[in-house]
Amino acid sequence: MNGLFARANMVILFEPDDIDQVYRSLEANPLRPGFDTMVYFREVLKKDTFDGVYGLTTAQGPKWRDFRTKVNPALLKLKLVRVYTSALEEIAQDFVERLKRIKEDKTYMTNKFDYELTKWSLESVALVGLGARLGCLTDELTPEHPASKLMKCAKDMMLLSFKLEFFPNPWKYFATPTFKKLMNTLDTQWNVSTLYIEMARKRIAERGHDVPEEDKSIIEKLLAIDERVAIMMANEMLLAGIDTVAFTVTSLLYHLAINPEKQEKLRQEIRSDDLHKRYLRACLKETQRIWHVIPSNLRRSDRDHVVRGYHIPPGVDVIAPNEYLSNLEKYYPRPKEFIPERWLADKTDPLYYGNAHPMVTLPFGFGIRSCIGRRIAELEIEILMKKLIDEFKVTWEGPPIKLVNKLMNSFEKPYNFRFETAK
Repeated sequence: MNGLFARANMVILFEPDDIDQVYRSLEANPLRPGFDTMVYFREVLKKDTFDGVYGLTTAQGPKWRDFRTKVNPALLKLKLVRVYTSALEEIAQDFVERLKRIKEDKTYMTNKFDYELTKWSLESVALVGLGARLGCLTDELTPEHPASKLMKCAKDMMLLSFKLEFFPNPWKYFATPTFKKLMNTLDTQWNVSTLYIEMARKRIAERGHDVPEEDKSIIEKLLAIDERVAIMMANEMLLAGIDTVAFTVTSLLYHLAINPEKQEKLRQEIRSDDLHKRYLRACLKETQRIWHVIPSNLRRSDRDHVVRGYHIPPGVDVIAPNEYLSNLEKYYPRPKEFIPERWLADKTDPLYYGNAHPMVTLPFGFGIRSCIGRRIAELEIEILMKKLIDEFKVTWEGPPIKLVNKLMNSFEKPYNFRFETAK
């Protein structure tokens, strides 16, 4: 397929074996093109600011590998991530208490829920990344508050990038109004996140060095390795870790709301003495199967490939449409149904998830370039869902929720959730 609007040519692979063949062959140097607008902002417009450290979003090749190698231990080790459990539980409880206070007509949450959930998401990721709360869940949060600006920047960045990257726009030839707005948005996001990062560094300096490793925030761990990497990773967490997690929580709540028997089964597990919470994790996997945050995975080929007799030359974007594949009957029986039990079934059960090719469902990406925030995101979501389902019976009223795909999936408003006290 010819590339759209000056983008690279692309090929979409619909067979998991073909995806496996190509993606594994590219693991030594996995190129995942970022947004050209973001690349321009970091590597051209703010070249002196970033000084060769471009982060996981836009870096490629050796620079990406060096960055990823430095941040992996702090973000991917489950033992290190789980030290944030008690603090995240406190944030989740504050969110529940806030919902109780602001529910419309005592039960409904239509116009406010997505905004409140975004605030919870930012509060959580900031706690993990910076070691401090931002005050997102207080009644005093105003549009002028730095945290409010971060949330607005994250949403504006996705919308503006979508317009510039996937629709005709001559921004590469001259600065259009939309392009200027995006550059200003990215600049604001960088400045506000840097403000919070500097506050974190000041707290770290005041605490001194005699702090147990398990009590250190991610930025504190990374500052001991590479200061510039620490600053960039914290910035990317505050940009990429907000709407992605909020989307998954909304998706899971919706599927539980329209499947009350599954919700009740989950509630019983949450209230039991079962520490493993296997059904909760199965519910999360099932909602991610149905709706990925990002519907497709992408790699840019750096060599020649032959797939089913077709030649794929270097420089072609190879797309894996994982959300589409995950909703096909041949991989998952009754694919449109929310069936968490498929992730717990044994191998003799036709629903057994292992019957599907492992390259079909990839909600966090593939290989060494998969989502580095996976452990943190899963922990945040599991903790919040335990609090919400224990406290509330969640229902959905009105027409089905509508999925909107831009650069990442989102939902069309209103959110017709109803929260009643669970018995």
